[in-house]
Amino acid sequence: MEISAEEMKRSIQKIYDMLDEVSPVGFDCGTLCGEICCVYDDDCSDEKVALYLLPGEELMYEDSDSFNLYAIDSRDIDYPHSWTDDVFVVECVNPPRCEREIRPIQCRTFPLIPHISSDGVFHLILDKHEMPYECPIIEKNIKLEDSFVKRTYDVWKILIRDPVVYDLVAFDSRRRDNRRNGYKIVI
Repeated sequence: MEISAEEMKRSIQKIYDMLDEVSPVGFDCGTLCGEICCVYDDDCSDEKVALYLLPGEELMYEDSDSFNLYAIDSRDIDYPHSWTDDVFVVECVNPPRCEREIRPIQCRTFPLIPHISSDGVFHLILDKHEMPYECPIIEKNIKLEDSFVKRTYDVWKILIRDPVVYDLVAFDSRRRDNRRNGYKIVI
C-alpha cells in the first residue's frame, strides 16, 4: 500500500516532534564548539556541505527559504541498491540560522549514529570518524542525557522499519566495520 505525501509528511513531523522533546546535553552544545556541525565548511572541497535526508523527509523542505533541497540519482552515489528513488539532500542557506523546527533527523539525533552489528543487533554509537570536524561531546566524552539516548534509540527503531532505511543503516554499518577504526557503542 502506497503512503500519500501528506501521510508521509505527518509521519516525519511526528518523528521531529518526538526528538524536539530531548537534547543531547542539558545546555546548548553549540556553545562548546561554535556550532561547528551547523557551519562546517571544508575549504579543500568545491562541493557544498549538505545533509542527506531519509525517505519522505524532503517533503518538510518544499516551502523552506532556509534550506536548498537537491535531488541526486541514487545510482550516482554509493548507496544500497534498494534505494531506487532519488536521494535528497538539504543545505542550510545561512548557517547556523536555519529553520530549527525543520532541521533534518541527522541533526536531531547527532552525535548518535544508528548501527546494525554484523549479527543484526541494532545499536546507537558515537564515531568521531564519521565527521570531518571534532565534536567536543565525543572528544571530551561528555555524558549524553539519558532521555536523549532513549528517545533517539526509539526513533531509529521506528525508522529502520522502513526497508530502505534499514538497508542504508546496515550498508553504512558494514562500511564502518570494514574501516576497523573503532567506535563507541552507547546503547
